[in-house]
Amino acid sequence: MKRCLLILLFFFIGANTFAQDQFVGKWEMTVLSTSTPPITMTLNIGDPEKRILYPASLTIQCDSFTANYHLLLVKKNIRQLGISRNKKVIAEMPFSIGNWTVYLNGIFDISKDLRGNSLLTINRITTNDYVVAMPEITQFTPTQIPTATFLKSFLKDSVIQLHQISKMPWKDSATDAIVSFQMNATYFGIVESIHLRTKEGTIKFNENKDNDIVSIFLNSINIFDEVDSRKKRPAEEFLLDTGLNIITFFADDYGIKGTSTASVNLEFDNKIIPLDFKFINNIAATFIVAKIYCDYDESDNTRFKDYSINDRDQSNSVNTTGNLPNENKLLRNNKTVGSILSTSQHITLAIWDDAIEDGDSISLNINGKWIAQGFPVKKKPQFIDVTLDPGPNTITFMADNLGSIIPNTSVLEIIDGNKRKAFYIETDLGQNNLIKIFYDFKPN
Repeated sequence: MKRCLLILLFFFIGANTFAQDQFVGKWEMTVLSTSTPPITMTLNIGDPEKRILYPASLTIQCDSFTANYHLLLVKKNIRQLGISRNKKVIAEMPFSIGNWTVYLNGIFDISKDLRGNSLLTINRITTNDYVVAMPEITQFTPTQIPTATFLKSFLKDSVIQLHQISKMPWKDSATDAIVSFQMNATYFGIVESIHLRTKEGTIKFNENKDNDIVSIFLNSINIFDEVDSRKKRPAEEFLLDTGLNIITFFADDYGIKGTSTASVNLEFDNKIIPLDFKFINNIAATFIVAKIYCDYDESDNTRFKDYSINDRDQSNSVNTTGNLPNENKLLRNNKTVGSILSTSQHITLAIWDDAIEDGDSISLNINGKWIAQGFPVKKKPQFIDVTLDPGPNTITFMADNLGSIIPNTSVLEIIDGNKRKAFYIETDLGQNNLIKIFYDFKPN
């Protein structure tokens, strides 16, 4: 009996350890120097909502200065958390540093140190003009100036790496409010929540003259990743899950105008949700978050899903050239360039070079199966018929060479009956392009 209890306890502890979120807990760094005052930064991260929205508390101690702030962290991928522009002041003594906390905008990147301990490093989004009012050193009293000067330099330029010293989640009465638009008077980047009875949505880019780099994620699944918002792009279709959905619009780079000026509209039937970095509350922000509740009645297994092509069965791979599949191509970095909802099982791919025919060739793989290798990209469109699986499908485009003009570029048009959608493909020997197609299968 005791042995059974021990086994059950072992599995219980193991399951809880496995489920432990890697970001949650207490993180800290201390800087000691003979020439500057000591400084300690402590970050406490609470349990996330939907494993995406993390409430957090930041404490800074430097000489006589002590401050505590609340902030929101948003998961971008398995390694990175975006940092909210606003850090709500809970306490600042004996003076305020105002918007200097904006210098911390960017992402936390998790890694391991040489001893295998978890480490959070801030990768800032730097700019010459944050377009927000910053305190001047002359505003402080003579006794405050040395500490204030060091604090500004530390927040703006110093390498900030925090070690995890506890895995216990931050508990506070404010945690629920931080991840909610309705409950918090402070804007952390979450726009007002809406409820829908449709699962189909469209993302439309608005015109932007700056070369901001942006990404959009739906429930931590990439819709498009690190694209230039200045380039004209077709609308992106996506599907919501039943229940809570979290869409995050990330500013990856601020372009040349100081801060991001990119904007998109989320459109659902007759409802439009603008996500705009030009709005005053989003100036110098890292992200904008939309929480959307979908009350659709069907199964919630209706989302674009990420999976590794290498995990799929490739025993039935088709080799159109007679050569063995080049598995090394599948190990390159992957960049999602678009997504589409299809109501047909059979679609047609039209591929051509819209610039100069320069000898490019590509290989195509769908759901782990090769549909073409060494496929020459011509000025004239060429057509490939594709059969989709019910649910999520991923088409991977891989450059076989770079042609005479780098990179390997082409245009892909997906033809689904009378519906057409074009994508700009740009691959090289280190990066593939992905297009996600959800076949909305409706059995008779």
